[in-house]
Amino acid sequence: MFSPVIPSAGLAGWRFLQRTYDSQLESFSNSAQITRNTDYFLENIGDVKTAEDLTSDRRLLEVALGAFGIQDDIENRFFIKKILEEGTTANDSLANRFSDNRYKEFSEAFGLGPGEDRQIGKSGFAESIVARFRESSFEVSAGQQNDSMRVALYAQRVLGELASPPQKSDERIAAEAVSAAVSDFASSVADDVEYYQDNIGLIETADDLLDDPRLLKMTLGAFGLQDDYEAIVSFEPSAETPVSPEREKIKNVLEEGSISVVAFANELDNPAYAELSRAFGFGIAEDFQARRSGFSTRISDQYIEQNFEWPNAIIYDQPVKVVNGAFELEPFRSDDMSNDAKWFTIMGEPPLRNLFETAFNLPSEVGQIDINQQLTVFKERAQSIFGSDQVNQFSEPEALDELITQYIVRSQLSSFSSGATSASLALTLLQA
Repeated sequence: MFSPVIPSAGLAGWRFLQRTYDSQLESFSNSAQITRNTDYFLENIGDVKTAEDLTSDRRLLEVALGAFGIQDDIENRFFIKKILEEGTTANDSLANRFSDNRYKEFSEAFGLGPGEDRQIGKSGFAESIVARFRESSFEVSAGQQNDSMRVALYAQRVLGELASPPQKSDERIAAEAVSAAVSDFASSVADDVEYYQDNIGLIETADDLLDDPRLLKMTLGAFGLQDDYEAIVSFEPSAETPVSPEREKIKNVLEEGSISVVAFANELDNPAYAELSRAFGFGIAEDFQARRSGFSTRISDQYIEQNFEWPNAIIYDQPVKVVNGAFELEPFRSDDMSNDAKWFTIMGEPPLRNLFETAFNLPSEVGQIDINQQLTVFKERAQSIFGSDQVNQFSEPEALDELITQYIVRSQLSSFSSGATSASLALTLLQA
């Protein structure tokens, strides 16, 4: 079987391994043992229907576990079966209880848990598992010669993806475009909104509202009655028609209220008139609302919802709810993995934890302190060395390369015997 070629330890060996990685991985993947395993997986994984099917076939399980770097659990079949059967949708599922995120990734990849979308048989599924198995197996083989090379290869493969901001869905992209449109429109009417919120609570009668064009514009616009507003403000009285008919209509809508089924607002075809009447509560036996806390903000938010212009070519079929002048993106925030969550993932995966502890020159005993204190230590050390405590910085190739270089150099230093002289240490590093 092909073994990775690593001519020397330290940076020299790592740089050589980087330069020759593609050709070495290809040679390794084409070796007889790897080919036998991957061919068997590709031919037989489609027959797997349950966790029992997978765990009872050792050859399939070897590839499945190896793809996620947890091949050492090959003998723990009951444990692996439980990981798969419980899935990851429940917070208390076995996979979710591990700090090592690889078990969760493994379970999610197959989708055999309750309420999950079964992935086996889907286009590209088997090929993606096989590709991961080849890369992971190559790392294990490299580690048999030099464990720091295994850790560095693993980090190079997975850390960039972990550090990268999540790929946005089409729905989120559309929602953000809508949010930007809402924000632009809210900015354009900010003066009107401020005037409305400062003055709507001062009115006492329907005439007070009708006599103030700025208040009336936002009020009617909030209920989709802009045409009535335009008719009122553009009306020119005459001997035959001294008062705007639309003004009289809105006045009757407001003053008669909406409690009675025969109220004027309830007799009109457009239900927006009844909604307008209920919103203000001018009618007999109704509770006047304009001075209540939150009323002005609710109407101005409703005005923004009704009147902002949708971005061109944006397809978004979810309700647009404006709160305090802004479109809420709350349903999408769960897509983002917080910086602290990424650090906890790093601290929970042994290879990544090893890499960062070594690169940061932290003692292994740091793992014995409170987990939140560990988080603080890792973030402070990242800030000190790299100028930022954000994991996202390692999505950039230069930062990732600097991190791995730190790891390789410190690993090499720690491997030297305690009796080595400072001159021999310097000479070895210069040769690397």
